[in-house]
Amino acid sequence: MAFGHRFYIVDRLFRDLSSSQQILAAMHSIAANNSAGGTYCEADGCVDTPAGILHHASRFILPVASYASDRYVLSPAQIENQRDRSVLAELIASVEPNQSIRLADALLSEFGSIGRILSEPKEALQRVIGQQKAVVQLLTAAKSLLMANLENEVPKQLVSATDEKLIRYLKAGMGALAVETMRVLFLNNANYLVGDQEFGTASPRKILVQPRSILKRALELNASAIILVHNHPSGETRPSKSDIKFTLSIKVLCRELEITLHDHIIIAGKGWSSFRKMKII
Repeated sequence: MAFGHRFYIVDRLFRDLSSSQQILAAMHSIAANNSAGGTYCEADGCVDTPAGILHHASRFILPVASYASDRYVLSPAQIENQRDRSVLAELIASVEPNQSIRLADALLSEFGSIGRILSEPKEALQRVIGQQKAVVQLLTAAKSLLMANLENEVPKQLVSATDEKLIRYLKAGMGALAVETMRVLFLNNANYLVGDQEFGTASPRKILVQPRSILKRALELNASAIILVHNHPSGETRPSKSDIKFTLSIKVLCRELEITLHDHIIIAGKGWSSFRKMKII
């Protein structure tokens, strides 16, 4: 299959998944379509535009809103599942046309969503679909393409730690992860990004991070400010007591080293929250 057509499928994958707001919420084509409808979530809740999920689903797969009888109308979860299955199978068909539906079903059955699939390492994908190296490589490349596109959109000079494009990038990279992960954005005195790095060892419920390792890296990069980011696989946007304790301890250490702690962002699936907005720091 020609590369141009394969890229078209990946681009369509990007656009079809706007309502999930996880890995796929942050794609270039969706960003351009945000004004037409979609769903976004912040710390204070979710907001659905008039178009919403049905708009994006009916545009490509199921004209569910047009059925006369309610018994034919699928739930939002069913719509999302069918959309994911259709788009994923179409993408896989570009390298494995004879088994695309079976492989898409196997992946979705194991991981639940495209966002989670694209967040998994190669070993996890191979465990589910076997020695389908071309499919694994394609999915890995799709994730890399996604992240590169979103990273290019993030302003190099951040005016706000909750910049819309930065939040999209963070959601894409962390929203579907199965374990808690801490990453730190390092900025210079003009608020230009000079580093983006993960820290600590993780489990589904906690992260073990040494504050000194973060501050040591900040000094190595000659950073003047940092933004802490971590995810909650549970989908809970509220910080835990340990989250707050850790953040306040980092803030004290930063002050002693004349480093500014701009914010601590929690990414939780479709939602997110800001310690700064919650007035915790």
